[in-house]
Amino acid sequence: MATRPVTLLFGGEYDRVSTLPAAGRELGIEINPRYLPGAKAAFEALSHDTDADGGEMSISFYMTRRSRLKERSDLVALPVWISRTFRHGNVWVAADSDLHTPADLAGRRVGLAEYGMTMAVWLRGTFQDEDSLAPSDVRWFTGRDPASLSEELLRVPGDVEITRANRSIPLPAQLVTGELDAVITAAGLDPRPPGIRRLFADHVAVERDYYRRTGIFPIMHVLVLRREFVESRPDEVPTVLAAFERAKQMALARLRSPSVSYVTLPWTLAAVEEQAAVFGPDPWPYGIADNLPTLTTLHRYLHEQGLLWDDLPLDDYFART
Repeated sequence: MATRPVTLLFGGEYDRVSTLPAAGRELGIEINPRYLPGAKAAFEALSHDTDADGGEMSISFYMTRRSRLKERSDLVALPVWISRTFRHGNVWVAADSDLHTPADLAGRRVGLAEYGMTMAVWLRGTFQDEDSLAPSDVRWFTGRDPASLSEELLRVPGDVEITRANRSIPLPAQLVTGELDAVITAAGLDPRPPGIRRLFADHVAVERDYYRRTGIFPIMHVLVLRREFVESRPDEVPTVLAAFERAKQMALARLRSPSVSYVTLPWTLAAVEEQAAVFGPDPWPYGIADNLPTLTTLHRYLHEQGLLWDDLPLDDYFART
């Protein structure tokens, strides 16, 4: 075992993370996941002084930070995706709204937590590629101050209107009051505030078609390690990467379990079989090579949306293992 446990911060007890201690022990390394109340808390903790060796970080915030600091960055990413998900289902409008397609958002007021958040980067890029809706065609309203990028690291485009939203009520509620025309958020699902609906009524069908056409499974959060850890314990970095791969395989095996239901869903095995038919045996591949369509598209979106300080090669964002 390592002389000191590897402490990593996460915003949730993901199945592919909760198995890390057991996976690490198999490989001779002690990994200690520490769970914080939400991903935003993990981002903030890792962006400031902490005794943790790394953890979960928004990939867009990380790439903005890295493009500014380059080799001076105190955070270094490994090609491990803590969170990835399709986001068409995260666009909300008023139930009686006349908005039904991304093109309808032109000239409208769209609320979101932060302009540079990964969810919004993906949606803006996708809408520009597929619906010719440029970010500058929309009026953006932010619901919070930047969570992990300091003023000297934050970068926003000069040709886009970005305004501070009303902070006194949640963004989804502002759809009902008429203060906003659309909102990009994961909130409002349980329970859903009355009077709102998704822009895409059958978002799963839209997302499935998007993946079939593009091969893109959007990455949201990436694993980062502190530079001090990478430089002082270089032999352990590949082992950490291997432990995450092993932990993911353990989580997938649990999902396929025919005798024990690890997930509180009635048709888990049917969902696993359906997932395999779409994605293959590993729906969540780690590494750069197996994710090139997704990573190159995200890199392009960040550059096109003016969120990167310098156009670094994609490989420069990840530790060399």
